[in-house]
Amino acid sequence: MYAETDFLLALIKDDDWLGEAAETVYQEHRDELWTSHFTLIELLMVAYREDRDTERVVSNAGTLVDVRGDVETVVTAATYVEDHGFTPFDALHLVESNGDTIASSDDTYANVTSRLDLKTVSEE
Repeated sequence: MYAETDFLLALIKDDDWLGEAAETVYQEHRDELWTSHFTLIELLMVAYREDRDTERVVSNAGTLVDVRGDVETVVTAATYVEDHGFTPFDALHLVESNGDTIASSDDTYANVTSRLDLKTVSEE
């Protein structure tokens, strides 16, 4: 049974209005629940928007159900959000770049990885 983002949020949040229902479903179907890394990305976005600990939210969700896909990338990105103030998508781009130079005008990458700053490229 696929666990969508609102289900996992209901389990993670203390004050979610669907918390009791989600807990009941979780107890009855724990062994058959799974989700994808896309759900973790959405959780990362929600946690960021709600000023929650992104690393904790993503990691906790990953322990609740089986996650299919590239979990490590999302967890690592969440760490960059928490530790370096990245936005979720900038953090995902950084992790996915795997050390390659990033072509971007975004100063966020300046002290973390090699960057080709589009603002300094002169037009020919």
